Amino acid sequence: MTRWCAALMIVASSGSCAAEHEGPPARDCRLVVWAQPQGGGAGELRVVGSWDDWAAPGRALEARDSGWYVAGIELPAGDYGYLVVEDGAARVDALNPLTTFRAGDELEVSLARVADCGEPALAVEAVAVEGEVVHIDAQFLTARDGEMLAPASLGGSPGLEWIQPSAATGNLQASVEGLGRGRHRVALTAADAAGREASAEVSVFVDPIAARWSDGILYQVVTDRFRGPGGAYLDAPETPASRAGGTLDGVRAAIEDGSLAQLGVSALWLSPVYLNPDADRLGTDGRLYSSYHGYWVLESRTVDGRIGGEPALRELIDLAHGEGLGVVLDVIPNHVYEDHAVVPSASAAGWFNTHGHTEECVCGTPTCPWSDYQETCWFAPYLPDLRLEKPEAMDFSMAEIAWWVDEFDVDGLRIDAVSMMPRAASRRVADLLRSSAAPGSDRLLVGEVFTGGGTGGIDGLRYYLGPQGLDSVFDFPLMWSLRATLSGAEGFASLDALLDEEDAALEGSGALLARMLGNHDTPRFVSSLVGDHLGDPWDEPASQPEGADAESAAVLERAALGWTLQMTLPGMPVIYYGDELGLAGANDPDCRRVMPDPATLSPARQQLLAHARALGQLRRATPALRSSFRETLLVGADTYAYARFEADPDTTLGAGVAIVLLSRADADQSLTLPGGSVPAGRYVDALDADFEVELGEGSTQLTLGPRSSRVLVQAQR
Repeated sequence: MTRWCAALMIVASSGSCAAEHEGPPARDCRLVVWAQPQGGGAGELRVVGSWDDWAAPGRALEARDSGWYVAGIELPAGDYGYLVVEDGAARVDALNPLTTFRAGDELEVSLARVADCGEPALAVEAVAVEGEVVHIDAQFLTARDGEMLAPASLGGSPGLEWIQPSAATGNLQASVEGLGRGRHRVALTAADAAGREASAEVSVFVDPIAARWSDGILYQVVTDRFRGPGGAYLDAPETPASRAGGTLDGVRAAIEDGSLAQLGVSALWLSPVYLNPDADRLGTDGRLYSSYHGYWVLESRTVDGRIGGEPALRELIDLAHGEGLGVVLDVIPNHVYEDHAVVPSASAAGWFNTHGHTEECVCGTPTCPWSDYQETCWFAPYLPDLRLEKPEAMDFSMAEIAWWVDEFDVDGLRIDAVSMMPRAASRRVADLLRSSAAPGSDRLLVGEVFTGGGTGGIDGLRYYLGPQGLDSVFDFPLMWSLRATLSGAEGFASLDALLDEEDAALEGSGALLARMLGNHDTPRFVSSLVGDHLGDPWDEPASQPEGADAESAAVLERAALGWTLQMTLPGMPVIYYGDELGLAGANDPDCRRVMPDPATLSPARQQLLAHARALGQLRRATPALRSSFRETLLVGADTYAYARFEADPDTTLGAGVAIVLLSRADADQSLTLPGGSVPAGRYVDALDADFEVELGEGSTQLTLGPRSSRVLVQAQR
């Protein structure tokens, strides 16, 4: 095996490197481990693993002239744990993102998945979409004995055409034509001359609304609280924690009537669709709660019939895909409901966190604070918390998630409670999502890492991100900062500094921050601006600002500033249903009120909705607002301005630009834009067709009205 090939084969799962023989490349299923000394000297490097019960001293790694050490280990097919050992000190393999936990002491160790090289394989190497045609490059890999491809065996999905397959090299090309808009799964099959079969799958989206997730807008729906059958708007539930009757058919209606398109939405995030129990349960506040939200997993492979069941989910996904919309499912690796079928055997096998005593450890209670028990506490006494350090518990949790991906071919996953699990869990979900079908890069993996604000919050997010981790996390630090800034508790300088810190912390990670004004676990954005968001959800629900008086009108205008910021900053905007309408709400469950009929809104709330829609459309149409390039132009006590560039302005001449201006002040404010910071020329306000301004090489003074914003774009010539 060549050295570059071995470097790619850190964990030999399927094998895609050529052995030294004529004809097609053969699979190589060895576990290949590369490492470098970390102790500063030329210490001995070895690898130990579960294949021989961690017997010491293990297998020696051989030195290479480059300073790297390598070992290739022949093992039967299966999963193994292993560690790199340097001068007696063991560590996980820095080049392998997948980990598991050792039986007995639950030490985190690297995970190796060794495939069966007695069978051939198909490796998809490239996928390209041109219009309604999908082009696929693949490689046939022979079994260990070198039996070549039988070209007559090539097959797969209807319409798949193989183009001049080569038995001599195993190089394969195929295409499928006439694919309509939506996500398509394409199966590839082949066999060798001995009749042994190999298969692979491709899953691609043809003509999505947003070609990249950074170009898109994600809309979050709590299905039970959104809309009912036929799109009917719902009455408030009997109590804040009762079911309201929303269904997946109600979500479909929002696609069909254009409500989501008007906001520029490109993907839906659905609340969990798992079957949940009927029984109401006591919360830590002594109130009865129903399972309307979907997070009490009673059956982890069943769609709840109360929201429409499996047929309704399939219909919704098909409709969404046909409109170019992605669908993201909310998955729960962390816990199950106490009556889940797996609980009796799982309890006996030690799959749940028990803390070594019989007392309950419910998250956030005086005897079980989040700070001490975040990874092991239970959300509620009836939600057993999976101990994912148990390999069997981890395998169960991952298999349940894989079922949803394979069964519904969704466009992404939102992982619940990421920070309540070992990081190994989210990395395992990332692996299963990306390896479920090629190319594996057009699906979104976004995680809930609930943090506070500031640098500590940023560090908490960063820990789970990166090429081998989550694609995206919800930007709680920015959410808190937006609330503090627009309520007047902090200035724009703090907001700007936070944005710079986030950029620096995540530079080069490839991560995409999901930026929101609020979500189902926080008080509503507009209520944080009113200041009544901390009231008791049952006895002191937040007031609903309607804009009929000067004070509530000002609140809705500040909420509009939040929308301007969310839709014009880098990242992926996430709209929590109802925020576009200024829907109020204190803490959970008050923050999950039913979606009101837009036709019943006050004029001021109608204006907020129109502003949100205009910004969603503007973002979709303006490449500069979807890029990662941002430059601060000014930061005042109550004013803020920044430029967004379509491409790096330092290296690209003539890149498109948008200039965002905001004022939170209660009176007119004068802003001076520095000269030379953006291309000179005539600019128009994309939110106000009657406003235009000429920007030259010198500074330009502009006036913003009270609690207002402008988004200036270059005028069409």
